[in-house]
Amino acid sequence: MAGITGVIAFDKVWNVSKFIYYSLLALRHRGQDQFAFFICGDECKVKVVEELRDLKVEELNGWIGVGFTGTENRTIREGNHFLAYDGEVKDEVRLIRKLKEIDDKAKAFEGEGVFSAIYTNSREIFAYRDPSGNKPLFLGGFGFDLGIVSSEPSGIEVIGGEVGREVESGELIRINQYGVFKQKTGDGDRFLCSLEFIYLQRIDSHFSGKQIYDVRERIGRQLAIERKIEGDVVIGVPETAIPFAIGYSKETKIPYSLGFTRTGDSKRTMIMNDAFERLIGVQLKLNPIKSVVWDKRVIVIDDSMVTGNTLKNTVFLLRKNGAKEVHVLIASPKLTSLCPYGVRVPPKEELIAANLSDEEIAITIGADSIYWLSFEGMYKAIGLNPENLCIGCFTGKYKKVIK
Repeated sequence: MAGITGVIAFDKVWNVSKFIYYSLLALRHRGQDQFAFFICGDECKVKVVEELRDLKVEELNGWIGVGFTGTENRTIREGNHFLAYDGEVKDEVRLIRKLKEIDDKAKAFEGEGVFSAIYTNSREIFAYRDPSGNKPLFLGGFGFDLGIVSSEPSGIEVIGGEVGREVESGELIRINQYGVFKQKTGDGDRFLCSLEFIYLQRIDSHFSGKQIYDVRERIGRQLAIERKIEGDVVIGVPETAIPFAIGYSKETKIPYSLGFTRTGDSKRTMIMNDAFERLIGVQLKLNPIKSVVWDKRVIVIDDSMVTGNTLKNTVFLLRKNGAKEVHVLIASPKLTSLCPYGVRVPPKEELIAANLSDEEIAITIGADSIYWLSFEGMYKAIGLNPENLCIGCFTGKYKKVIK
């Protein structure tokens, strides 16, 4: 998975490098194993770093640029041309060749994969979202000075920009010093990623007309309807699961409390490279607040369960800090399959829900009970037609095959 952003100034006196830097800072929850910057002014420069803090922004100067943050490299450069995308494409070289030749041939992008992309030829910026709409992309601006495209609204808002709208499914946006132009490339079956609503996006984002925070609070309420547990306190694993816990608390009247404090940078454990990193990641980022859980029946809500290792460690820490019962609720259906559209998921043999029963999982992670959100509950909380949602990582059945 990835976060992408593009900024173009309508007057070449601007330097957009810091705008791109801070936009990526807001998007790094989408993957932060690699950061790439492509900036053009009098000349074009590309910088690739493993940590955002290692980038020397003062060395980059230009009026147009594209930025990328992701779990795997999803960029390609050819001279003064640069492409960054989120998702999966069939052939990067072929795609950038088509972009280089673009005029009225936008329909040529159909069938190239499941992705959103930002491309620059050092003179203008193109933003494209394939007809499935699986990967988000937004259009905005900074007054009459800058045009901005970004994976999420936060990538625009944190730099003082104003979000205009979502790039439509199957739409190509072209931005240059003469204005903003759009072209519909074609329609197709929409299948929005359900994990965008549950896990991937920031809680201050919106997607397909749905406010992410509101969706997650409704999921928490739905969990309470499906599985009401006798408990003393409800806590959510920060930050994604906090709205779930608040919703559960509101529905059950069981008090919500901040159960964890964070240490260091925010690292999203689901998309880390290996099991060791995921285990250490949860230990580093979360530490229970003892007074909240001591001698309590704790209901802890998380957004997903992948290998079970991080939740096993979480439950251990809660019991170590005095919790007398720990009940785990997962705010999504069981994660059992890979994602062919660019979200990093471990191999199926490592996915705990694909290999063990509920009772075995509860024993393995040390919980008194465990429950996953139903598909019906997920559909209800998101509020979209189930036919327009991709649930392949939960079912192993995919809307489209990329060859």
